[in-house]
Amino acid sequence: MNSDVIYNLYLYNDSINSFERVIRSLTQALDWTIYQAEQCAMIAHEKERTVLLTGGYIDLYKHSRRLKAVGLTVAIERRNEQGFEDGKS
Repeated sequence: MNSDVIYNLYLYNDSINSFERVIRSLTQALDWTIYQAEQCAMIAHEKERTVLLTGGYIDLYKHSRRLKAVGLTVAIERRNEQGFEDGKS
């Protein structure tokens, strides 16, 4: 994989996890503060998804596996030159 390519790790809103569970999972899996986790959980709830992290695929894959292991719905998508995921504007 090209190391210059940037990816986004998205958290998706789902009907399985409670708001509190998402916050707890983000703080534990990503070592985030409660404030960071609350903000991302709220955005995902309102907009159906939010970017959790941006970076190289391998690093994001490691985070993705931890988040999936605790039951969160996440996905990695490649960003295009404008900073959006491929296929979006």
